[in-house]
Amino acid sequence: MSERITKLQRWLDLISYLVGRKIPVTVEEIMENVPAYREKWRTEDETERASVRRMFERDKDELRAFGIPIETTRYRINYGLEEIEGYRLSRRDFYLPYLRLVHEAWPSEKEKPYVLDEVVLTEDEAQAAADALHLASQLPAFPFLREARSAYRKLAFDLGEEALSPTPELYVDRPGAEEVLERLRPLSDALLARKTVWFRYHGIYRGEPTDREVRPYGLVFQRGNWYLVGHDVDRDAIRIFRVGRMEDVEVNRNKPHTPDYEIPPDFRLEDHLGKEAWELGDDEPLVAEVLFRFPRSLWAERNGYGELVEERPDGSAVRAFEVQQVNPFLRWLLSLEGEAEVLSPESLRQELHALAREVLALHAEEAS
Repeated sequence: MSERITKLQRWLDLISYLVGRKIPVTVEEIMENVPAYREKWRTEDETERASVRRMFERDKDELRAFGIPIETTRYRINYGLEEIEGYRLSRRDFYLPYLRLVHEAWPSEKEKPYVLDEVVLTEDEAQAAADALHLASQLPAFPFLREARSAYRKLAFDLGEEALSPTPELYVDRPGAEEVLERLRPLSDALLARKTVWFRYHGIYRGEPTDREVRPYGLVFQRGNWYLVGHDVDRDAIRIFRVGRMEDVEVNRNKPHTPDYEIPPDFRLEDHLGKEAWELGDDEPLVAEVLFRFPRSLWAERNGYGELVEERPDGSAVRAFEVQQVNPFLRWLLSLEGEAEVLSPESLRQELHALAREVLALHAEEAS
């Protein structure tokens, strides 16, 4: 049996023992009742007993890190004369919320799982959740495919087959989708364990790939791509990396149960969501100044595009942008149909004009 399976079985035995106890239990009781600990604990070799005690401490800390709330508590025995330390696992904290559809009848008090919190879903909410899970389970390179399908099946059982979408959707993976999935697995493991990662990265503007050392802060799926948000150690700054441009992802295996870093308390992954395509990337940002003609200037201000640099008497406005991907930025400006003009840098201005000429030539060719 592999060490991984041995540890998993040990964890399950420990959880099973604690969750079945109504009052806290001492470490000695745990040693006697969890099979993986018992044999070494019963020896007279103090080294072996100390070793299995350390094993329990590691297991307890690792389970807590995975969200299993093993509680350490102190209580008195012998009519309050003696205080001892014990451990417990509250069922109320351990189980997931109990889901119930609104149209279902309340279960009897005897049937109702009193230890579980309850989340009430309307049929429309449950239907929306089922649709979302169904779509997520078919996304290209989705790393939680098994979990999404399992949750979908559970909701489908409650909703009934007639409530589910009868039309199957066809999704085609992008080229390289399988490679992206293979990179996501070690990245997500590193994120959960707070371990540093190394990889080679193909930036947009660099001719050669560069080696990166990053502390993962979050993984984001948006606009059809996965991105790693993390602290770039060499650049001492938060950067966003497209997973599809990574190679040779390696996780720090030293001290696997000890985090390499802590995510800053003021870090918010939400601050890095919903960004425009030109804002996603790792290259040093290019600062571009764009003139928006009136009334497009009002639209740009209302939607929070760029930072205001200058307001002009005719109602137009100059706004500054930090651009990390030039092509999406130029395509966006071109879609504004001449109501936005690049003022600087000159190289970006020329690139926009060149792109406009290409589009005009393409339409002229189609018309002929």
